Amino acid sequence: MAVLLGPWNTPPKALTKPSASYKPLGQATAPALGQSLPIPATTRNGSWHDATFDVSLSPPVASFPPGTELHIIGVYEGALVNGQQEQPWWAKCVGDKSNSATMLDCHQKYAGQHTQKTITVTLSRSSVPKVIALMAYEPVKWKISGADGTNLQKVILAGYHGQDVEGVPAEVAVDVYSNDSSPCQICTRQSGAFYAYEKDSREYTQAVEKLHTITGLRPASFQGSYRSDRFYINGSPQTEQSGRPSSKAKSLTDSISGRVFVDEVVIGNMNLPLPEGSWQGLLYAQSPSNRGSDDLAVLVRIEQNQLAEMIVVRAQFVSDGRGFSRHLACEAKEIHAGSIESNEASGPQACYWVNHDTDPWIQPIFALAANRLAARSINLPTLLVNAGFHKADKHTALTGQYFANPEIKGMSSPNTLWEASPWHPNHVKQFPERAAYIQDRVQWASTWFQIFKATQP
Repeated sequence: MAVLLGPWNTPPKALTKPSASYKPLGQATAPALGQSLPIPATTRNGSWHDATFDVSLSPPVASFPPGTELHIIGVYEGALVNGQQEQPWWAKCVGDKSNSATMLDCHQKYAGQHTQKTITVTLSRSSVPKVIALMAYEPVKWKISGADGTNLQKVILAGYHGQDVEGVPAEVAVDVYSNDSSPCQICTRQSGAFYAYEKDSREYTQAVEKLHTITGLRPASFQGSYRSDRFYINGSPQTEQSGRPSSKAKSLTDSISGRVFVDEVVIGNMNLPLPEGSWQGLLYAQSPSNRGSDDLAVLVRIEQNQLAEMIVVRAQFVSDGRGFSRHLACEAKEIHAGSIESNEASGPQACYWVNHDTDPWIQPIFALAANRLAARSINLPTLLVNAGFHKADKHTALTGQYFANPEIKGMSSPNTLWEASPWHPNHVKQFPERAAYIQDRVQWASTWFQIFKATQP
């Protein structure tokens, strides 16, 4: 079932069998989400592709048990014990305060000093696995109380100034993201500082997306305050909806790789229908997004150590409701068949197309898939037939590419230019067997388009 948008104009290459040493090309950078320009087709090495998949990929998110909750606490600063107040710099001076030199030294020593304060976080006993993220602008010593027996999976510290923590069981990993160095002796230093303490702020949105990139989780609870000395995290919070028009729970981490799927698969909270048969989850990845979530996955069917079919999907969600650029792959020329029901910038989009691809492994998600297949000693075909489907509204976009390998039917393909390929629309009628194969794919795609459109996010 499948197709990729085909390449053209590549010089003929010697036909060789790929091996486990397959080298992916460098990762391309996609246009920024929300751009006003339509998503174009891209040409690289003479190959033409739908730029939907011409995106860089984030590292795999951490793996946590199903049902893991993310609890976030954010403050600007902690509080001194017993209600004490922070002293001004001049009150900390010792010696003759009428001496200008003494006061100058005192000012240099104490003015602008960032005093570490303490915040106690009490965890209620619970069997629900949880990750806690603790954020502050000023330096804070986070004291975790009751961590034993709470199924704590990970602690994340974040802030501008250095953060520290105590009370974390030895087996629980602690990562710290701060601009200043952290005094934490049990922490693993990570790059990229962030913090937020007000929910209705840009910093909060950025922090949530950063945490989602790190953990694959969405917030189960958030507590924020300018200043505080203690917080409590209970075991049954209300789930935050974040304005997402869906009642389904977000996939927590990589729920694709290594699993078998029948009928449908959920990618990034959107349903993708699957053709008949059992499909193996080959990989899951994310593309960086500052507007919401952006998930990609690859599923395959293997027959006799050959790739029979492959599905590559990208599911995008944007929280700003501004929709997506016009999808120019819908308007591709020199295809075998296709239909555009709508393709409005920042509005409804629905289309499909059928084409062939003579260089299917050059985009990042495909290169990663090639490596996974080569590692399993699966031969990589040099041509695939692709049925591509796309739909979008103001909040979500789903693009699925369903690829089929004609070699499974005994039809080998020369390694040649896209335009010179016997599978090209201008040539395929000269080859009755290939023409029949394409016609079968076209008929399937026109029917599958109705199924694809009807699935709900």
